[in-house]
Amino acid sequence: DIPWSMKSWTWGSSPDIDLAARSTYHALFPRSWTVYSDPTNSNSRIEITSKQVSPFIPDNYTDSSLPTAVFEFTIVNSGDKDEDVSLMFTFENNDGGDEKDEAEHLRSNSSTAPRRHASTFDASGGNGSVVESAGISMRHTRRRKIAFEKGEDERMSTPVEEPLCSCTGPLKPPATYEEKTTFAMAVPGQEDGVDVSASVGFDPTNTVACEQLWTAFANDGRLGELNGDVKSTVGEQASALCQKTTVKANSSVTLKFSLSWDSPLAIFGCGDGLPRRHSIFFPNPASSQSSATAPALATIALTKYKSWEAEIDAWQGPVLNSPAVPSWFKNQLFNELYYLTDGGCVWVDSTQARKNDRGGAGEGDAVKMDRNSGSVGDVDILAVCVAAIAKMEEINKESQTAQGDSAVIGEFLYLEGHEYIMYNTSDVHFYASFALAKLFPQIQLSVLRDFGLSVFQEDIEERKLLGEGERALRKVNGALVHDLGSPSEYPILKVNAYNFQDVSRWKDLPSKFVLMIVREVKDESVDKTAFLKAVWPAMQSCMDRAATLWDSDNTGMIKNEGFPDQTYDVWIADGVSAYTGGLWVAALFGMSKIAARMEDMERSLSYLDKAKRAKAIYNETLWNGEYYNYSEKGRYNSGSIMADQLCGQWWTRICGLENVCDEDVKAKSSLRKIHEYNVVRWKELCGGVLNGAVNGMKPDGTVDSSCLQSMEVWTGTTYGLASEFLCEASAIKGDSEEEKKERAWLWNAGFETARGVKEAGWEQYGFGFATPEAWDRKGAYRSLGYMRPLSIWSMVYDMDLGKEWF
Repeated sequence: DIPWSMKSWTWGSSPDIDLAARSTYHALFPRSWTVYSDPTNSNSRIEITSKQVSPFIPDNYTDSSLPTAVFEFTIVNSGDKDEDVSLMFTFENNDGGDEKDEAEHLRSNSSTAPRRHASTFDASGGNGSVVESAGISMRHTRRRKIAFEKGEDERMSTPVEEPLCSCTGPLKPPATYEEKTTFAMAVPGQEDGVDVSASVGFDPTNTVACEQLWTAFANDGRLGELNGDVKSTVGEQASALCQKTTVKANSSVTLKFSLSWDSPLAIFGCGDGLPRRHSIFFPNPASSQSSATAPALATIALTKYKSWEAEIDAWQGPVLNSPAVPSWFKNQLFNELYYLTDGGCVWVDSTQARKNDRGGAGEGDAVKMDRNSGSVGDVDILAVCVAAIAKMEEINKESQTAQGDSAVIGEFLYLEGHEYIMYNTSDVHFYASFALAKLFPQIQLSVLRDFGLSVFQEDIEERKLLGEGERALRKVNGALVHDLGSPSEYPILKVNAYNFQDVSRWKDLPSKFVLMIVREVKDESVDKTAFLKAVWPAMQSCMDRAATLWDSDNTGMIKNEGFPDQTYDVWIADGVSAYTGGLWVAALFGMSKIAARMEDMERSLSYLDKAKRAKAIYNETLWNGEYYNYSEKGRYNSGSIMADQLCGQWWTRICGLENVCDEDVKAKSSLRKIHEYNVVRWKELCGGVLNGAVNGMKPDGTVDSSCLQSMEVWTGTTYGLASEFLCEASAIKGDSEEEKKERAWLWNAGFETARGVKEAGWEQYGFGFATPEAWDRKGAYRSLGYMRPLSIWSMVYDMDLGKEWF
């Protein structure tokens, strides 16, 4: 709804105009387009296309970190007379806080900065290497309470009460910290035929101020002059930029705006912060030049966005032009990537949560100022841009061969889901990791290095778990981490925010860690020696611990313990299980391969022996002639048809390892059973609409109702299942008619399975750009906006896009 203060903003010549009926939205991440036909309802024959561009560029480890975007408006006049057109870009200087933040800022004695501060800037007079710009910088400062207090051991923390109680002294108020963010919006400077005007620091909650702004825009097509400096201690603040031009008959004009946001430190609940990746290219936040960072970001965006688009076109073109995949899949593949920017993502320049020994220019190495050039205050914005671009080029080149060294790449954190506030959840990232492995492999290697280091961490905090109420240590030495912590504490140092089950007893985590590493080093032509040396000790530690604890009879196969001890954390498996057991077999084959790479043939042969024995037990215990039973034991669900039963087999195909299934026909038979029951019969139960793959079905054609998760569709595992269909299709190398028919069926079944996520989730249920973890037969979702659906990238991970498969 339009705020009451802006009721005078008619958004056209009539308040009754239905702009939605005159506009069409198109998305192909990281770009989107909105087409507006005759937006003022005046029969002007004007059409405006707004294109939004973000620098999400595969294998670019500098530009892709920049918090900025460009909005390009193409105005087409198909009429026979010239038209004056004005575009106004407004933005609120808001930090997402509420009245409590306002009160905290006012009461804090240590806060000397105004709550909000808007001022204009003019970046002109350069040498032409950077686009000249003009715009508005909007800084805000707020004080926030520290949520957790670190103890002597940084990894230990306790919630802070209100007020904080000291056992050795009087009560004291909660500790606070100051957080600063600057937004900037900019337009190209001094473009012929374009008039630029502005309104700096108006109150968007004030009806009179908003009405005056709209009246000026509607009547004259312009605002005030582009200068001003407005500080406010209380209340809200916004600013506006306006561009006015004449579009001649039967011609077009393009106008551009850019937006940037600079919050140089990612500050966590303990009050400590780490520098964001982009901040190392710009003046040190503590220096007097830091005020130029947001305007410089906006200026760089205007300078580089066309080259960004060229790189995006080169990346997306092979998929968009591919005969190998259906058309609906092409936009779904790219649009699911939204989560790598909208998933609570934080990319910091640190190693093991310690600031790397480098950063932006400080006071001692300040960027040389050209007094004849445009500035904000006393800082030369264009010089800051030139220095930043040079530094980005240098660091991006270094990043290409970093082998995941976080001293070069930094550390990337993203949430399991918008509702599951845990960073880099390892069991879920296992599926989602295909996106990073394909597009930003150095970041993926960095994540795996962090997982490896976590194996040797220990946290003796004892917690009561929510699942069954037992108490358990937060982190056990030798166990792979479940997650790298929460933003409310101190991630990386304070791990395992998850407290539902005892993750030190989860059986899938070591296998998943190993298999991701095997996938990353599959191409032996690329040197990954330093990476392998960094993670190999952790691989051995967590796998050997798992064998000691859960293969007590030394058969080679680990067993589930009759509680939800894997990613399906309310779905019980007991004994040998299709999911955990298959992953274990695949991981043992992977360990043998890596041990050989590390020239440890004794270990290689030992792991290979265990893998072969485990494989035999897996097939003998679970194969029932049509598919693999859910688990060896189980009163209600041992014979259930699990959609994800071939997860281990899928990863052996991905990694080029020996198969989990002892006969190829078993994988294909299982897939036919899963398709018939978990996809097609499930579709029938959902009213005839493709709905993805339900997790569990009974052999009698009913849904496995033994728990919540067995009755759900998991979007990410549905994509993973679709990928397994494609992997088995690709494994058929022959050209007999029977082989061609089998290959075509597997290929089409895979895309049919995946299409259910789009048709049900994005089209029927309206979950676009917020794909949830799960939904049930009625479309009730769980965890809207989730990490696992990035697994759609597994479907093209090793695909020959130039081949027509179906």
